[in-house]
Amino acid sequence: MRRLDETPIDPEVAASLDAIDATLAGEPVDPRHADLAELALLLAAERPELRPESASELDERVARRFAAPERPTQPRRRLWLWGPAASLAAGALVAVVVVVSGGGVSSSSSSSQTIAASIPHRAASSGAAPAAKLPSSSSSAAAAPSTAQPLSGALSQSGATLQPAPNGRKIIQSAQLSLTAASDRIEHVAQEVFDVIGQEDGIVRGSTVASATGPNAYAQFQLSVPSANLARAMASLSTLHFAHVSSRTDTTQDVNDQYQRDVRLLADARALRTSLLKQPANATTQAQINSLNAQIHDAEASISSDEATLRQLQHQVNFSQITLTINAPYPLPVSSHRGGGFTLRKAAHDAGRVLTVAAGVALITLAALVPVALLGALAWWIAALIRRRRREQALDLV
Repeated sequence: MRRLDETPIDPEVAASLDAIDATLAGEPVDPRHADLAELALLLAAERPELRPESASELDERVARRFAAPERPTQPRRRLWLWGPAASLAAGALVAVVVVVSGGGVSSSSSSSQTIAASIPHRAASSGAAPAAKLPSSSSSAAAAPSTAQPLSGALSQSGATLQPAPNGRKIIQSAQLSLTAASDRIEHVAQEVFDVIGQEDGIVRGSTVASATGPNAYAQFQLSVPSANLARAMASLSTLHFAHVSSRTDTTQDVNDQYQRDVRLLADARALRTSLLKQPANATTQAQINSLNAQIHDAEASISSDEATLRQLQHQVNFSQITLTINAPYPLPVSSHRGGGFTLRKAAHDAGRVLTVAAGVALITLAALVPVALLGALAWWIAALIRRRRREQALDLV
């Protein structure tokens, strides 16, 4: 309620505030407040988006803060009797634990390691992402440093997605996942993929499921999930029943500079349109009015193009793409010779192979010796002819 001695608000300031409210509500604004309306739209566009997890956490805090205090349902007149009894029971329990464990601290730390190592195993079997929940409590990590190593080892085996630390920059994330499943389990695994994407508020942009016997059975998916749910989705898809991960690729691309450049281009186009909208009042000729209308039309087209580019880039940042394939394993070649001792059939088979190899070697050797034999025969015939000519010459001289 306003005080009586309070100074009344300036009418110009009140008009400016009303123009801002009208702009945010989508109502028309007086042309003299066009610059203020453009500034309000730019600031509203740059407003950071609140993640669903943060919104639910804030709602829970508000509910706890303003919740009505619960009244005790039982009288408190005998509560003083429970104090000494509880102290005695706690002391007896501590004594029993010390006697059983030998009074050492190492036993308690080892038990905490076992409990911490079992937590990611249960989380992986239920399809949750342990990396998104377990490290959130910094006090528990500081109180039990011995649990850090088992947690990190178990998280690396549960299929948690590698993600950069959130720093306010715009990044595009994508992933490729290849699974192997038996041919008669392809349809079951494909249905699990549909269930996981539905739970993570994702979209199946395309899918192909081919049911067949042997290695011809396969399934392919083109998936889109909110970037905030990418870690849980990849962890669940990597731990599906009846399927094993054969390969996985996680990709991140920083587009913050491109996003800021598109925002500046859009702001410049809007500022140009605002400036052009003020100039027709000063135009005196029809040619000037037509030129200004053409420039305004071009500015509006540029604004529409910049807004579409910015929306597309924002959609790529908000939704991550996943390429998923499920293939049946190829059967291993079965050897024709299976186990067993030495038999006459095997001996005959081996002997036949030895004779075949020996015949092949002999044939190759014969093929190599035939040209040599021909050359030797030709040399012998030439030598015999020469000797005969010489003998005949010697007889003619006598």
